[in-house]
Amino acid sequence: MNTDQTSNEIIRSFIIPVLDYSPHSPYNIETLLKDLENIPGEVICVFNSIDVFDKLHNHPRINKYCFNNLNAGVSRSWNIGINMAEGRSAFILNADIHILPLAVEQMESHLYSLDKAVIVGPQGAHIDYKNHRDIRYFQKGTFNEPVQVHAVSGFLFAIHIERYHKHNLGFDVQFSPCFYEEWDIGLQLMQAGLACYAVPVMDFDHHWGVSQDKDLTVNYFGREMTREDIFPKNKKYFTEKWHNVISDVAALNKVDSNEKSDNVRAQKFDNFLEKIKKETYPEEPSSLHTTLTKQVIGLISKNNLLQKNSKVLDVGCGQGVALELFKREGFSTVGITLNSVDVSVCKQKGYEVYEMDQSFLDFEDEEFDFIWCRHCLEHSIFPYFTLSGFFRVLKPGGYLYVEVPALDTVCNHQTNKNHYSILGKSMWVELIERTGFKIVNFVDIPVELQIGTDHYLSFIQQKPSP
Repeated sequence: MNTDQTSNEIIRSFIIPVLDYSPHSPYNIETLLKDLENIPGEVICVFNSIDVFDKLHNHPRINKYCFNNLNAGVSRSWNIGINMAEGRSAFILNADIHILPLAVEQMESHLYSLDKAVIVGPQGAHIDYKNHRDIRYFQKGTFNEPVQVHAVSGFLFAIHIERYHKHNLGFDVQFSPCFYEEWDIGLQLMQAGLACYAVPVMDFDHHWGVSQDKDLTVNYFGREMTREDIFPKNKKYFTEKWHNVISDVAALNKVDSNEKSDNVRAQKFDNFLEKIKKETYPEEPSSLHTTLTKQVIGLISKNNLLQKNSKVLDVGCGQGVALELFKREGFSTVGITLNSVDVSVCKQKGYEVYEMDQSFLDFEDEEFDFIWCRHCLEHSIFPYFTLSGFFRVLKPGGYLYVEVPALDTVCNHQTNKNHYSILGKSMWVELIERTGFKIVNFVDIPVELQIGTDHYLSFIQQKPSP
């Protein structure tokens, strides 16, 4: 049994409800168990499928398990795992999670430091119970401090076991197989004078969205159920169970017209960003762009724009071509991209990469010596704002390399479905200088293709020292 190195006490429990191998996901129970090899704590699997049970119940990283021949539902599986847990904290993890040790440590730190916290998770929401919708959703990479929320998202959260049991909390199995269980436990906490929090954690990935599929089919205790079967049933039960409390909560959380307007505006913006995120696609390396990348990085090194021990941020890192080249030069590298497949590929290669929007950088001020942004800024819906973010996280005297496709070339880059900022040279110069950067070099790069000559605009910029 996995325990702390210096004590027989089990420091935490990981509870994993297991249905199947999630064939549409890059992550599954086996990849998660591999992650947990590096994180102390007991692993408890609640199997809801005989096929996966037969293959995995003797896995060396599984300390305890329960076997349900058929799907017993999310709430019931969580309750079983919590009752088996011996750790101070219990982590509920979907099987399609990739998680790093820092995420666990950060969640526990918040769990124990927030006085009323019983549940913390990396994502959560304020809820309009009357209309059954999120007022505002706090998503990975969009906030920097813990936020008390009505409910956390059920794919990953941590429980303060002592407080949980002290107040006789539990997940209501009437909401099985899924939907409304997070809202229900949030209201239980509120009634007990306790709370759940969304906390800023980045070191995980989740192949999510399956529960939002209108065509979702679940075999629950041998009965085939669709989302259209499950959701209305649980909505009705939730409303009947909490109708008196919901009106009180609505009064307690009543916002003035300005705040309400802000919440609506924020939700609309979040929805738009989700739409943009769905337009991303994996960036597999191409020979042309790999060759050009090597040439440019070679020139950067030759001109001493990077010093020994420089920290480099690769914006739109794709599957790690530039990260590898900078690493070979001996630099510390961090990559960001919005595509989950690219994140997974990069992490498998050992790179430090985050699923993050280039316009909302979750880094400290003046953290990087050099920013590499090759063929990414054209994907920004507001490049002036994005460039301002680059300026913030770059150290004084540091350099930013930007390369973008030119307007109206044979490739018609402006017609690409997720190219939003295909601008002319003069407009880029105006935005760069308005942001505060000094342009130290500009090159118009002709690229000969079979269909004609394409053009890239290349800018080397420096953040002035005080």
